[in-house]
Amino acid sequence: MSAATTFPEARRPAAQAPSTEQLAVRHGREHLLDVGRIHAAFVADARKRGEACGPLDLIPSPELTVGAGVHRPAADLAYTAGTGDERHRLRAFVERHRPGVGAEETAAQLAACAALWEQPGRDGRGQVWEQRWRAFPRLLVILVGTGAAAVRSVVADLRLAAEENRATAEMLAAVPAGAARIEDLVHRGPAASIWYPIGDGTRRPCGWTEL
Repeated sequence: MSAATTFPEARRPAAQAPSTEQLAVRHGREHLLDVGRIHAAFVADARKRGEACGPLDLIPSPELTVGAGVHRPAADLAYTAGTGDERHRLRAFVERHRPGVGAEETAAQLAACAALWEQPGRDGRGQVWEQRWRAFPRLLVILVGTGAAAVRSVVADLRLAAEENRATAEMLAAVPAGAARIEDLVHRGPAASIWYPIGDGTRRPCGWTEL
């Protein structure tokens, strides 16, 4: 044993479990990186297809007022689909699903969207969201850390969890919603048949505009 190893400063400290704050920072960093990858996938696909999705067409963690509270989806996406006179604007709320937290947390995110979807307007006329959008944004759930073989099981769990909330079930019957692995999104593009419909378990995977 060398003399240097007798000094406390030279000894390797015992491995310590990361603190709650360190975990929060790590997950926050991973969240931002994933949102960036999602945005880049939509921008690249839009350029390839002659459509439009630019650097300012995705807003990370927008603040949405829901009753007396606030909901922050992972991102708010705007996309101009089609070409020529057939161009039309599509919008979507992006939610991020990690297998470690289970389906319940993502179901709670969908429930928050459902609360916004059914929130009545002034004097009970229409819905609040109709003052901002012509159609309620689609719901895109990005599966992070989910293996290809587990996608169907994860989506089935999301459906079961969502069906327990009346408002969520009603929203999913009316609003296009789907889930896809982030790896498939990045490598194949959002227009590929990678999206599993959440509101309808009988349909096959499709592109995000076909949900």
